[in-house]
This record gives sequence, structure tokens and C-alpha cells, in this order.
Amino acid sequence: MIATIALDFGSGFFDALLGSSVRAIVLALATWLVLRLAGRQRPAVEHGAWTAALLGMLLLPLTSLASSGAGLSHGVALESAISVLGAPLVAQAGSLTHPAAEIPTSNWRGICGLLFMLGTVILLARRLIAQRRVRRLLHQAEPVECPVLESLARSSLNAAAGRESPRLVSIPGAGAPFVYGALRPAIVLPSEWSSWSPEKQQAVLLHELAHVFRRDGIVEALAALVASVFWFHPLAYVLKRRVRALAEIACDDHAVLVSRDREAYAEALLEVARDCRGYRTLPMTAMARGKSLGRRIERILGKTRFESGLLSTAVARCVVVVALVASLALSCVTAAFAQSRGVALTGSVQDPSGARVPWASVVLTEGDKDLSEATTSGADGSFRIEGLEPSASYQVEVHGPVGFVSHRQALDLTSNARLDVTLAMKRVVEAIVVSGTRPARDRSQPRSGRRRIRVGGNVREARLVHHTPATYPPDAEREGVTGTVVLEAVIGADGKPASVATVNSIVDGRLADAAARAVRQWRYDPALLNGRPVEVTMTIHVAFELP
Repeated sequence: MIATIALDFGSGFFDALLGSSVRAIVLALATWLVLRLAGRQRPAVEHGAWTAALLGMLLLPLTSLASSGAGLSHGVALESAISVLGAPLVAQAGSLTHPAAEIPTSNWRGICGLLFMLGTVILLARRLIAQRRVRRLLHQAEPVECPVLESLARSSLNAAAGRESPRLVSIPGAGAPFVYGALRPAIVLPSEWSSWSPEKQQAVLLHELAHVFRRDGIVEALAALVASVFWFHPLAYVLKRRVRALAEIACDDHAVLVSRDREAYAEALLEVARDCRGYRTLPMTAMARGKSLGRRIERILGKTRFESGLLSTAVARCVVVVALVASLALSCVTAAFAQSRGVALTGSVQDPSGARVPWASVVLTEGDKDLSEATTSGADGSFRIEGLEPSASYQVEVHGPVGFVSHRQALDLTSNARLDVTLAMKRVVEAIVVSGTRPARDRSQPRSGRRRIRVGGNVREARLVHHTPATYPPDAEREGVTGTVVLEAVIGADGKPASVATVNSIVDGRLADAAARAVRQWRYDPALLNGRPVEVTMTIHVAFELP
């Protein structure tokens, strides 16, 4: 039972993730097209656009589930190679195995979904372990108390809307300066920072402060989360590298804009890269890490006008709103497009104990158009039928193995739906005969008359003797509401309705209440079974019509 629930959960995760992977490509292409049409933008703006694409990619699985209710599945469900009439015969033959053609109906989507989830958990665990190691180093870090650095931080903070100054710490094994932390970032400097020239100290601090002001730690955590969830998708890694490279370029622009000395900044960048050349375990956000260092230096020396690498708070909020709206709109559009190609019915078949029933036949019939579709439940008891025409007049029949009662019901399939069927067990009636020896009859006694045998099976239906007409609700009459209320009433042995319940649910509630109130006042000549009053269940139709 637990394995079945896990497979169902994995199947839903697989459907949502696979559908979101396709939509993510569309979202990335749309972002690229907008940037191309908008012309050349400063790195901070381009970084914000790709950050919105990253956030939208993460929101796609959630918004797709919210817009479609259960997500959209990919791949048409495999239908049974056995005819509907032959499926119960195969199911009841316990010694026979199911045909090889039915083996693919096992829940491979659920297995793939669980494997994808396992990959996500492993990657997230690796990141948490790495974060824990860095936090341990930060606990051993020495705080930096340098008036020159603190003064530069305060002046740069004033230029960044007065945000709180980050912590400055020094770690002996840092190798290169970097920023750690998303909500409370800290600037980590190597232990040899005190021997740097003032120009190098200023360049490094301005670059790392730009990371803090831009909140690149949050973007880095977002990119890592997307890469962990979509670990199988190359687009996740492409976007991760792109936003990381744009963040470094934006910080370069901000540092040069504040220091106004591009030659000194480029020289400091080369020195930092030379200092950290022997370190192999540098963080990915290190200042001089990456193969694009040469292009960054060429850009700094060749550019004459530098713009701010920061985005205002209002623009950052707009990025979040655009990502949410774009992902929700993309999910709704794809859901509507899939809906236009037909609806799907998913579900499961189980017995009264909750255990799944495999190889049960499921037949869908659309009465108005005389359309029929059929499939069988897989080894886990689940089934799926796709490509159905939307209609509210479907009839579904589920036939299980021998010993189960067939299930029949009407079904509204104007949209994707799920149906979980519980098959009832057939009643088993057994009769036994106990034989004995008849005693010898005493012929001296007079023979008694023939014994009367009581004959049963005589039934007289209940008859209505007192009828209270239903009153049309005034507000419903004014609104022109009509309909037929179907009631189920239990007529007691005294002729009074013991209970009255509404059967149909699509009728107006005011009409249903008025009909039930009237029926409760009706009186019957009770039904008789072999001359004795008995309780019976009656179905009563009360029609409310307007001329």
C-alpha cells in the first residue's frame, strides 16, 4: 500500500516536472527574444531578466498544478491488448500470467518520478553539507577591523540607499575573496589581505560590496535550487552559468564606476587571479574565478563609459512579479492548448480493503455520439485514458475479476478528471442439506389432515393517500429557475417518510429544499410483504416548471 502511494506521488511529480521542462524552454526563448528586441542592455538589467527566467522555471511546476488541478501528463497511456470481454477471463485464471503486451502498463512514470526526486534530494544534501562546512569556517573567522575598509563600505553603502553594512571576516584558507550568505551576507577575505596595496583593497571591497548590494547570494541560492530540481535539464545549468557571469560583469561595472580607475581595477583583478591560482576548492562566487576573466579585463580596459551594476528595489520587485505572471500565464496557455486536444481520465481501481485491483477493465461510453474507449488497470491498479472529447454525458463501467460487482456510473468529463473506484464484493450464498432417517409411522394412530404451508412472496406497493403540493420558492420563480428534483425517501411501516434525501446535485438548492419539505408531509398506505407492513425505499421526482 505504501509503495502504491509512493508510485502515485512519483507519477504526479514526473508529470509536473516533465511538463515544466518543456515550458521552461519556451520561457527561456521568450526571455532571449525580449532582450534581443530591446537592444543592448546594461549587465544588471540582463541579469535581472535571466533571474526572472530562473524564478519562473522554479515556479512552473507549482503554477501548472494550480492552473490545471492535477498537472498535464506526457505520453499517451498504453491501452490493453485484450478486449474488454476477454479481460475478466484472463484476470480470473490465477495460473495464467498476463500477456507480455500488458507489462508496459506498470507505473514507469511513478518510478521515473521517484528517481528524479532522489536526484534532487542528493544534490540538495550535497549543497547543505557544503554550506555547513563554510559556516564552520566562518565561526573560526577573524573579524576585520580596518578603518579604511569600513569607511569605504559606509561610503559605498550610502550610494546604495543606505543598506546595512555586511560583516568583514578573514579566513586563512579562503584563497580568494568572496561573499557568503543570502539573507545575512558576509565578505570573506584571505588572511593575506593586510599585505595588499590600498588600490587592490579598494577594488576587491567595491566588487564584493556590489555583490552584497545586488543580493547575488539570493540569486545564487535560487540558481542552485533550480539546478537541483531540474538536474536532468541542460537549461538549468546554462541559466546558472549565465546569471553568475552577468553578476560578475555588473559588479565590475559598479566597482569601476565608484573608483573611477579602470586600469587599477583591472590590475587588481589580475593579481587576485594570480593569488588564487593554486587553490582548487574555491567557491563558485569567487571574484577571479571562471574562464571569462580575460574577456572581463578586455571589456574593462576597452570600455569608456560605465553604468551602475545595481537595480533599484522597485525594479527587483517587478522582476519577481513578471516571473510569477509569466510562469502562470505559460501554464494556463499550455493547459488550455492541451485541453483543446482532448481531456484525460485518470484513476485507480481498488477493493474494499484499499488494496489495488490489477487488470480490471475500464470502459467509457459517450451516449450522444456513440463513442467508446477502453483500457485496463495496470499492475498497480491505476489507469489513464487520454484524448477524449469533452462531454458531460459519459458512462463509465469498471469490470473486475470474478468475485467483484461491476461498477457503473455517469461521469462529467468536460475537463481532466480523476476517478478512484472501489469494487464491492459479490454476496456468496451457500445452501446445505442435512439428511436424516424418518421414524416409522405408527399406523394405529389416526392420520392427521394435510398441513398448511405458508406461501410468501406477495408484495403490495405503497400507495400515496395524502399529498401536500410543493410550493414554488418566490425568489426562484422570479429568477426563472426550473428543474426536476430527484428524492430518495424511506417509507416506514407506519406510512410516514422516515428520511428524505436529494439524489441529484445539479438542481437548484431552493427547489430541492421546497420539494423535500413537501414530501416529508406526504402519507402512504404502507407497503405489505405477505400481509405485513414493511419499510421500502422510493425514488420521487418533483418537477418545477414555468409556463
